[in-house]
Amino acid sequence: MPISFENNTITPLPPAALAQKSAPQTIELFLGMFAHELRTQVAGTVQVCRYIREGSNSEAFFQALETTTLDTLHVLDNMLATVKFHNGKLDITPAYCQIDFQLWITPVVRQQERTAALQQKDICLILHPSLENIQVTTDPVKLGQILQNLLSNALKYSHPGTVITVKCRLENNVICLQVINQGMEIPPDKASRLFMPYERLDNGLAGTGLGLFLSAQYTQALGGALAVQSERGNTVFTVTLPVYR
Repeated sequence: MPISFENNTITPLPPAALAQKSAPQTIELFLGMFAHELRTQVAGTVQVCRYIREGSNSEAFFQALETTTLDTLHVLDNMLATVKFHNGKLDITPAYCQIDFQLWITPVVRQQERTAALQQKDICLILHPSLENIQVTTDPVKLGQILQNLLSNALKYSHPGTVITVKCRLENNVICLQVINQGMEIPPDKASRLFMPYERLDNGLAGTGLGLFLSAQYTQALGGALAVQSERGNTVFTVTLPVYR
């Protein structure tokens, strides 16, 4: 079911309200946001290709090329998912399976660490002992999309030279996953709309405003909750999800 934002959490939103709030005002606005975001990603890929062509063919540059390409694919995936959602064709039914949480989350964070390094930032994963060597049942694909979107958002709005922290713990068969960044504080009036499609902070940065919207959809499909708190330059997105062992 579609969601709205209330008291820092997501709540069900009637379809009529979604149609009124989420549709772009014009097709030009929709295409403009998409083109701006995609151009930023492609420009990064082109720059890395130039370094390689000029003789900087170290492994680090090939990794950077792979990273920028994967980031571009991530943007396209979000766009396609949103189009499917508006056409009523986005299947968010969970595909549950059992995973080793530690083995699952490590490569997801590592992939984003490469993007962080290109921006002179870092990502720190803090895994509580309750999640070490533990098998849990969830949808790893949708959970991965949620985490990727939250990390991408944190990287975009954090200050250079700062660390994005990912904290995870398991308590009473509920996973609590937090993504914390230091950067632009989210005003309360903006926070109330962050989980609506095409909504983003007006700071001149590229973005489609789709990542948090899709994360909220996937979180609710998994029976969880998504919340945000922002104060004193620290922004914390918290995902709580029931799991089965």
